[in-house]
Amino acid sequence: MSKNRTMMRSLAALCLLAVVASMRVAHAAPAAFTKLNARVIDSYVIPGFDRLAKTSGELVDNLSRTCEGSAKAAKAVKKDFADTVLAWAAVEFLRFGPMSQIGRPERFDFWPDPRGVTQRQVAALVAKRDATALDPALLAKKSAAVQGLSALEVLLDDDAPPLTGTDEAAVYRCKLAVSIAQSTHALAREILTEWQGDAGWRHRMVEPSATDARYKTPEEPAGDFARALITGLQMIQDREVVPMIAVLQTPGKEPRLPFQRSGLSARYISAGVASIKSLYETMGLGRGVPSEKAWMPRWITAAFGRLARDAPAAVKGIPQAENNPDRARQLRMVRFHVEGIRKLIGRELAPLAGLTIGFNELDGD
Repeated sequence: MSKNRTMMRSLAALCLLAVVASMRVAHAAPAAFTKLNARVIDSYVIPGFDRLAKTSGELVDNLSRTCEGSAKAAKAVKKDFADTVLAWAAVEFLRFGPMSQIGRPERFDFWPDPRGVTQRQVAALVAKRDATALDPALLAKKSAAVQGLSALEVLLDDDAPPLTGTDEAAVYRCKLAVSIAQSTHALAREILTEWQGDAGWRHRMVEPSATDARYKTPEEPAGDFARALITGLQMIQDREVVPMIAVLQTPGKEPRLPFQRSGLSARYISAGVASIKSLYETMGLGRGVPSEKAWMPRWITAAFGRLARDAPAAVKGIPQAENNPDRARQLRMVRFHVEGIRKLIGRELAPLAGLTIGFNELDGD
């Protein structure tokens, strides 16, 4: 009996210690999450949208001068467009804050577009010489398919006469390209502005409130950052890896990849991988894991390195994808590492950090 009482007391003491320990963790967690939220927003999120606003602004300037006849500006447009695409790759998976508004990501880039809606609708605007599309404010009210980077890519890289032409169609196409670029730049500036100020998203996420409609605790914004990692990895899987695997399984079939027309697919996926890795490192999810799980962040770091090597190579040389004997192996390795990183972050590192991911932005699409 005495032995039982002793065991009961010991068990009670252990339970009490566990409760006290959990209380300590609960009190420490909000401060840690608050620092994490501020670090991610100030070091990654806002600089990313600031870069998008700057590159798209430079694109507007050089496109406008191109339409005025500047040969020098016309040469700069291709680089400006590439810079804007790569800046977009760094933030497109951040589907929280201002980007949680329905339709905004699609206005930046209407993709995936398996039926070629963008090309058809842009061609229709050109055929009609639709004057309303030349006003960025009115263009923003039209279909998302005629806004953003994929629509601009159609005008810059299709088989029609160049924007520098003097015929009526070329003049309209150039003005439409400027309008699309202006609309994209305005949207980037709008989102950047919405991060700032006392009522901005930064304040709401760093200092959540019980009265806030979206963020009531510091854990919720941190959970959105972790969810963004999963979303970004899923985008790589669904938009680059899966289409390429389908091509290899169907000889003669040409893949449809993001920014394929402009030859930016490999650089785009490379920028996406680097950006997801940067967000992961900024969050610090691999720090402070138990010793028995220390292999996980090491594996993730190595997997990101392999993705940086294999993912761009797997989509390079389109449309002769099926002729590359190494491509199937590269794609299998890309899929393996993407899935591995997703599972370790979603099932292990995020829960260890006290974060619940749940559904991500692309679930149900």
